[in-house]
Amino acid sequence: MFDSQKNASSISPTRLSPKPRDSRGDPKMTQMSRCIDDRPRVRWMQPELLQVKGETFVSLRDPAGIQAEVMLLSPLAYQLTGLMDGLNTRSEILQQARERWGVSLQPDQLDQLLNSLEERYVLDNATSRGYLRDLPSRPAAHAGSAYPADSEELRQFLDQLLEGSPKKQGPASSAYLIPHIDLRRGRDSYAQAYNHAGAGLEEFDLFVILGITHAYSHNPFVLTRKDFETPLGLVETDRETVEKLASGLSFDPFLDEFNHLGEHSIEFQLVFLQHLRSRPLKILPILCGSFQAHLETPSWPEEDGRVAEFLRRLGEIVPRQRTCWIASVDLAHMGQRFGGPPLSVAALKKIEERDRESMRQAASGQARDFLATLQEDKGQRNYCGTSAIYSLLQVLQPGPGTLLNYQQCNEPGLTSTVTVASVSFP
Repeated sequence: MFDSQKNASSISPTRLSPKPRDSRGDPKMTQMSRCIDDRPRVRWMQPELLQVKGETFVSLRDPAGIQAEVMLLSPLAYQLTGLMDGLNTRSEILQQARERWGVSLQPDQLDQLLNSLEERYVLDNATSRGYLRDLPSRPAAHAGSAYPADSEELRQFLDQLLEGSPKKQGPASSAYLIPHIDLRRGRDSYAQAYNHAGAGLEEFDLFVILGITHAYSHNPFVLTRKDFETPLGLVETDRETVEKLASGLSFDPFLDEFNHLGEHSIEFQLVFLQHLRSRPLKILPILCGSFQAHLETPSWPEEDGRVAEFLRRLGEIVPRQRTCWIASVDLAHMGQRFGGPPLSVAALKKIEERDRESMRQAASGQARDFLATLQEDKGQRNYCGTSAIYSLLQVLQPGPGTLLNYQQCNEPGLTSTVTVASVSFP
C-alpha cells in the first residue's frame, strides 16, 4: 500500500501533464477550470505504476484519447480518484481519506485536484459530456498508426493485405466473425473474410458491427449516435435505429459512450468496408462489454436482464433483409504478456485444438454451445470476443457457417500469442 501520509501534500495539479486537445486536435489552452460537482465521478482511465527519480507515481492513460498526454498522479491523488464514483460527496471523500488512510486534507486541497481533473476532462460531468456532444463525428483514432492516414496509401495498403487470398464468386454472407487484431498480424484472417464477402457487400443497406470495448463499461452494451471518420470518408451511423434500440432499454447505453472514441474494433472493419464498396456505408455500431463473469461462474448471459432485453430489442428492430452482421473479435490471449507462463509448441497445439472446437460450435450457429466451450476452462483462454460472438449468434440464430481461417499470432520466443479466426454464415 502507498505511504499516504508521505504523499499527503502531493496532490498538486503540477503533478499532471498538459491539458487535452480539442476536437480538431489543436492545443486547447484555457483559464483554470473550476469543478462544481458535489458528487464527482471520474471517467475510466488505464492506470500504471511508474518510478520517476526515485518517486512513485500512477500514470493514467485516457483510452478515449481526449487527454492526449499521459497524466501523472501522486499515489494519494490516485487513491482519491477511487472515491470519486458519483455517490460520495466532497465531504464524504475527505472523511473516507481520514478513516481509510489517516490522511487529513483540507477542502481546498481536494478542490485543487478536482479542478485539475475538470480541466483535463477526466471527470464524467457536464464539461466532458459537452466535449463529447460537440464532436462533429467520431475521429479516426488509429489512422497514421494502425494504418495509413492518407486515403490513397490506405487503399494500396488494404489491396496488399487482400492479395493472395481467393475471392468468392456470388453473394456475400449475411454474417461474419472477423478479427480486430493489428491489420498486418491478422492479415490472413482479414483477407479470407473480406475476399469471401467481396463485391457482395454492395447488396447491404445496413451493417451491424458488434465490437468489443477494451475499456471498462458499466453496462453490457454501449451505443453512440456519432458518425465515424476514416481517411476514406465519413461513415453514417443509423441514428434512427440507435434511438429505437436505446428507447426500450432499462439502462443507459450511452453511459460509457466515451469508449467509442479510442476503440479500434469497429474502426478497423470500417476501412475494409469502405474500400470494397462503391457506395456510402451506413452502420449500427455497438460495443459489447465483458461476459467473463458468465464463464468463471457458469451462467447464461441472459440471466442479466440488461443482456436479455438488449438482444431481444436488437432482434426486433434490425431488419433481416439487406443487413450484414459483423462480430469484430479476437480469440485467445495467452502467455507472459497476459499474465500467464511462457508457451511451447505443445501448448500452442493444445490452444489450437480448444480454439477449433470453440469455432466449430460457433460455426454451428448455437450461441450456448459456443459459450459452453469457454465455460469448460472458466475463460482461461481470455477470449476478446466472447460477448460479440454470443450476441450475434443469439440474435440471428443462423444456419451452420464455415470456418474460413484460423491463425495464431505468436510473439518471438513463443512468449505469448493472440489467436484469431474468420467465419462466415449464410
